[in-house]
Amino acid sequence: MMGFDASAKQAILYDAGAEAFTGTTLEGIGQAVLGVLQQPEATANRFVRVLSIDTSQNELLAAFEAVTGAAWAVERSTVAALLEDARARLRDGRGGWVLPLAVSILFEPGEARGRVAPSRAESESDLLGVRAESAEEIVRKVLGQG
Repeated sequence: MMGFDASAKQAILYDAGAEAFTGTTLEGIGQAVLGVLQQPEATANRFVRVLSIDTSQNELLAAFEAVTGAAWAVERSTVAALLEDARARLRDGRGGWVLPLAVSILFEPGEARGRVAPSRAESESDLLGVRAESAEEIVRKVLGQG
């Protein structure tokens, strides 16, 4: 639903595919927990914002194509269509509406709802030791190459 099917080398890009969002790998989440435990005074009683990557669907598609050495089949859709599908599923009493709703919120152009912080510098990633990762590094992990 995030738009990528690695086994079929297919992607669905929503709108321009350029909406930025942040992500944290499992390694990064583990490091963030460890970092909070190692920095109790600096992290006490507040939210901490961490990220491994700040990316977009376009950047991830380029990384998937670079790592696999293949052009991927790309379908274009819109956040509006995804949201309408979620609403129709809910209205009709069908399941499967939560993930399309969440993805439509994440990728809504210009809203930056998928970013935990405006930039890495404005997050606690460095304080907690969460390593920045490139799109290609993450794609290699997804594909079992890293």
